[in-house]
Amino acid sequence: MALTDENFRLSPAGLVRVRQSLKTLEPVDELKKGPFMLQVRVQEYRQTDAGVEVDICLSATSRTGCPVWQSVLTLLSKNKLHKASRLLPKSEHQRQPDEPVPEDVKQIELRVPRTTGLQSVWSFSDHFPYRLLSLPARLFGYRSHTTPSLWVLSICLAEIEKHKGVGVITAPVNITVQFKEPLSVPGRVTIQLRETTQNGGHSPAQGLSFYMQQHGSNISHMMGLISRGLINIEG
Repeated sequence: MALTDENFRLSPAGLVRVRQSLKTLEPVDELKKGPFMLQVRVQEYRQTDAGVEVDICLSATSRTGCPVWQSVLTLLSKNKLHKASRLLPKSEHQRQPDEPVPEDVKQIELRVPRTTGLQSVWSFSDHFPYRLLSLPARLFGYRSHTTPSLWVLSICLAEIEKHKGVGVITAPVNITVQFKEPLSVPGRVTIQLRETTQNGGHSPAQGLSFYMQQHGSNISHMMGLISRGLINIEG
């Protein structure tokens, strides 16, 4: 509703997820206990070299008035006069394909089927609805489908729960992610998990960083951090 409102200053077609911050303060099951309130507001527009970014704040409040879930989603509307660079900044988690995996890193390899994009088509889309019609898409120059970034985040969290336990993502928890290159399907990806320590406050806080890249290459799809500290969500 917010993206299609007449006061929204960008076209909703082609909006791309750039970053997202999530804060779960209470178990989401609290929202099942009765009527709850959802809120959304546009926080800020920014002009960048790649186009115009917009920060959208979302929140869910339980029937008792307690905040359960908060998020800031940053979307990009590509400017036709500028072209987003495909060169990614080097990350401490980004490795060359032939580099050995450090001992403190858990590495998971997954196959992404061709039907992934179609199964996720009714979720919030980062690109155009061309996934519904593969043949017309190819006629217009799209050689492969891409997977919604929301699916990329979801599959990472599912693997984290599987390998590290549900407690890692149980409220209260903070999750921050940056979305990189689109994930084309079919394909194979590698997910890396690493325990981290943050020295904010009076005592170090434990966290978990995660990173997804194309299998056998250094193409990055997403990087994120899960932490228990009190982090202010900002765009």
